[in-house]
Amino acid sequence: RTSSDGQYHSLANQFTAIAEYARQRGYEIVGTYIDAGKSGLSLKGRQGLQQLLTAVLRAERDFEAILVFDVSRWGRFQNPDQAAHYEFICRQAGLTVAYCAEPFENDLSPMASIAKQLKRVMAGEYSRELSERLSRAHLQQARLGFRQGGSLPYGFRRMLIDELGRPKLILDRHQRKALHNDHVLTVLGPAAELAVIRKIFRWRVTEEMTLKEIAARLQAQGVSGTHGAGFSAKMVRTVLTSEYCIGHYVYNRTTNKLQSPRRSNPEHLWVRARAAGPIVSVKMFRKAQDSLRARGGRRKSDKQMLRVLRLLLRKHGYLSASIINHSPIAAHANSYAAHFGSLTNAYARIGWKRPEWSPLGTGGTIWSDQMLLSGLGQLRNRVGHLSNRVIDLYPGLPSAAYIRRRFGSLDRAYELCGFPMGSHRELMRAVAARHRDRLENDSKGCRPWGRKQYSTGELMAGLRRLVRENGYLSAKLINSDPSVASCPVYVRRFGSLLNAYETAGWRRTKSELYKAGARRRWIAGYARTAAAATITPGAH
Repeated sequence: RTSSDGQYHSLANQFTAIAEYARQRGYEIVGTYIDAGKSGLSLKGRQGLQQLLTAVLRAERDFEAILVFDVSRWGRFQNPDQAAHYEFICRQAGLTVAYCAEPFENDLSPMASIAKQLKRVMAGEYSRELSERLSRAHLQQARLGFRQGGSLPYGFRRMLIDELGRPKLILDRHQRKALHNDHVLTVLGPAAELAVIRKIFRWRVTEEMTLKEIAARLQAQGVSGTHGAGFSAKMVRTVLTSEYCIGHYVYNRTTNKLQSPRRSNPEHLWVRARAAGPIVSVKMFRKAQDSLRARGGRRKSDKQMLRVLRLLLRKHGYLSASIINHSPIAAHANSYAAHFGSLTNAYARIGWKRPEWSPLGTGGTIWSDQMLLSGLGQLRNRVGHLSNRVIDLYPGLPSAAYIRRRFGSLDRAYELCGFPMGSHRELMRAVAARHRDRLENDSKGCRPWGRKQYSTGELMAGLRRLVRENGYLSAKLINSDPSVASCPVYVRRFGSLLNAYETAGWRRTKSELYKAGARRRWIAGYARTAAAATITPGAH
């Protein structure tokens, strides 16, 4: 495992140490589980560790031991018992767990247990101390007025400056600083956008317009919001609540250290620094905040909100969150859920009950239960069996996920159709058995490694032979050689083909990568041009 802090060669170093340990102890490596660029603070996103634990709990396994680089590779959990729990799961399954870079043998002796627990505590403490140092650094940079990330409100831009404070350029969207000594400041945007911000405050404070009314007026005037999108009520609220409008950069409003749930900080912990010049007066800004807090965007009573629901029901014949949110006269669907407990309760208040069917189906079709069950019966008579893939590929039915949500499970839908479940399962087992037989017997449809477990040494030997014979490596070259494992095998074992190349001692240069990318782009452009040339006028 490596974190996302630029440890470019750490994976290769860990793999080399584990391979050396395996050679000395007489182990043969049959599989590798990698978490590249993943934080060790939690199990979330750790696909490699999750796959390992899944393989450990299987009844049939092809390995007897687990080699781990060091104790911290399980993770830098704040609760050290979490790493101990994962090791216990492996030992409970009858596997040996060995640490390749630790100075002790993992033999369950008292000294080894104490050392492991200390290592786990130290790993978690390392993450906690690193988080504290980074937090202090971010707070100090924020006090100096330098941006610490986050989205930028409408009407402002990001300026890159050097270590002496000299402006370098205005950053576009998705552009980031490249030098550690550079900093990013917030500056005023175009004068037209600043005029729009002043209009928003004036309409809100002087004319007492709602957020939706302000957004609708801006859309009618053809004003584009952030990144060219149309103005919305949420964007208007962001402008009205941003202290950038009075020249303040505010940082540390929220916190989620060590992957904890995000929570709001009290105002005395906020960091305020001087940013770009003010756009509106402090008095007008405070009036806008008072208006938002007091009225909540001119909040409507329950009676008014229910009256709007009746109008929408009369117009559309049914109700949904999408219909409510797209209505210019209705509050947001979340507001209805907050007022009445749920949308279903709001519907019940006006005497409307959500039907058994949902209006969301294939091509906008309203599917009743009878239509779905009838379609499943016709599909089974046509194909002979049913599965997720068969249902998804059939154009006369919605997706298998849609049917699963309707009936709770596909088995329940099959039962309502009257299908014999025992025979259905037997049929699926027979289909799987025929597929396995085809893979084993059809040499043209399956490579010899389709049923073979390759060791790491064999995989590396195949790559090195290709380099000696051809002078380079590529996915096409690997897949074209029947004596070498396929590219997916290398990706599963090493995380990516580039990692496999580096482990084999061959690395593509930047010029080669650029030439390959340019060739792919040229081929794609040529294909598009050829396809356009074949279109005759009036063909569509």
